[in-house]
Amino acid sequence: MTMGDRGPNEEMIGRPGSRHELGTPSLVVDLDVMDANIASLAEHAAAHGYEVRPVAKIHKSIEITRRQVEAGGRGPCCATLAEAEVMVDAGFSDVMLFTSVVTAPKLDRLAELNARADGFVICADHAANVVQLGEAARRSGRPMKVLVDLETGSHRTGIADDDEAVALARLIADTEGLEYAGVQGYTGHHMNITGFEARRLRGLEVLEPVVRVVERLRAEGLEPEIVSGGGTGSHDIDHELGVLTEIQAGTYLFMDGHYDGVEQRRGEPRPFEPALFVRTTVISNAQPGFVITDGGLKEVDNVFGIDHPVILRGAPPGAVYSIAGDDMGKITFADPGDRLQIGDAVEIQPPHCFQTMILYRYFHVVSGDELVDIWPVDAFDSW
Repeated sequence: MTMGDRGPNEEMIGRPGSRHELGTPSLVVDLDVMDANIASLAEHAAAHGYEVRPVAKIHKSIEITRRQVEAGGRGPCCATLAEAEVMVDAGFSDVMLFTSVVTAPKLDRLAELNARADGFVICADHAANVVQLGEAARRSGRPMKVLVDLETGSHRTGIADDDEAVALARLIADTEGLEYAGVQGYTGHHMNITGFEARRLRGLEVLEPVVRVVERLRAEGLEPEIVSGGGTGSHDIDHELGVLTEIQAGTYLFMDGHYDGVEQRRGEPRPFEPALFVRTTVISNAQPGFVITDGGLKEVDNVFGIDHPVILRGAPPGAVYSIAGDDMGKITFADPGDRLQIGDAVEIQPPHCFQTMILYRYFHVVSGDELVDIWPVDAFDSW
């Protein structure tokens, strides 16, 4: 099969029933479900007084970012400089990079990026890095917005001491070329606690240092324009304290096995439905009790503590999907009498959507039974 610019399934775009003809393994997005997820969070944000800062690393897609921004979201937040470059060059303003840039080659790229960006924002947690960012901003010829990165329980980046956080904010404000813009206080380890009330209690605890530092900053005359944090699993909790101006939501867009069974909102457990899946094909049924598919470790991530993807469609009830090899998956039946035939398709939900997404260069976009488009993973190169 000859591969076109958008992969070997490109010729199927617009053909009725083409969803069921896709060559596999293929990464598929249900457009109608994804758009409904985007709308659901946008409506929640408008009703509860915060803004959505869509997380670009979840999809690395210009088209998906456009849909999120058009629904009322701010510019995307990015995990890597490469993602930020793609988003700025696609015309998005207010792009945020939530990790530090510290090496000379990347600082040169950062200066070039800031020169062509509108309202670019970056995070910092060290005075020496603030000095570097000031030099890069001055080389760029335009101001660069900087957030103080706070440690709130993840034990990754961020300042844990309140006095140091305030001092860094002052240094940013006093550094030529920089604009002090506020704080980031993100913690993700509680996002998939299953029960809403248990997650709520942990989420409010996580926000305590953010509330405390913001109060200190206000007292010091350093009112934060942006207070960024939260995410999919805390979006119906964070607004209670009124401290976050925006929520860094990502997985809500697609959903994944990591959130399977998590009660997302009080009284509304599933406001977001699975929109991303991998379509696989049964390639062997030579032995009883199980079949083998073409979706293995290189097609479906299983790194983050979940040992199997969730079967969405195509397999008998109770069947379990597991990884059988680099390019092979295994469907084990609950009933020994169950069977699947060679060529049968099974659609599975990844355990962790952005770990699976980076294994592919294309999203196959379906609406109903039809392949309606193929979108590139625009920021496929992540460094």
